[in-house]
Amino acid sequence: MKIKCISLLLSLIVMLTAILPLSSCASKPPELEDIYDRLVEVIETSHEINVVLFGAGLPVYPRDSEEDKLLHRYYGVADDGREFVSIYAKYAGIEHIKEAAAAVYSEAYRYSLFETLFTGFASDMVANSILPARYSEDEQWLYQNKNVEPLISDVRVYDYASMKIVTPSRGDYIIVEINSYTESYPEWTTIDLTFVYENNDWYLDGPSC
Repeated sequence: MKIKCISLLLSLIVMLTAILPLSSCASKPPELEDIYDRLVEVIETSHEINVVLFGAGLPVYPRDSEEDKLLHRYYGVADDGREFVSIYAKYAGIEHIKEAAAAVYSEAYRYSLFETLFTGFASDMVANSILPARYSEDEQWLYQNKNVEPLISDVRVYDYASMKIVTPSRGDYIIVEINSYTESYPEWTTIDLTFVYENNDWYLDGPSC
């Protein structure tokens, strides 16, 4: 009996010895060269959807424009700040916008944006402070609220050769340090971008603009 217990104990020690290195490796961040192309792809792809999420938004038919006076597009429609999104806009509805965001941003981060973008937001910090949804839709139209101010006004440029993974990073979460500038402030600065590994790929876990 004692021999069996000793044998079992030795077997467990051998198993633990084999598992520990694997666990240690699993927590290590990947090599930059192994994920470099994916990171660049995600950042570059994010530029277009960032305009929709944070920037000027989608093209609309402006209320009270010369065209509107001619076509009476808003005749009988209450002026609640919403304008019709152009039928030539790349994104035809809220689901299309969500799909584009899902291509570059993590699930947790994009869902944190969706409430403000598509539902609106009431602040507990400031009395009577309500931020309307930026986008809404019905069976006929996608609308954009002209009273929601853009958060960005230009595109950020990145020096991908300067990218490096910094601590604290791990196997499923990395912080990337990279040099960048914006068109309105054309001086190189170093910023951090965060990425998470989910659904078998890497996604931005915060804004890239």
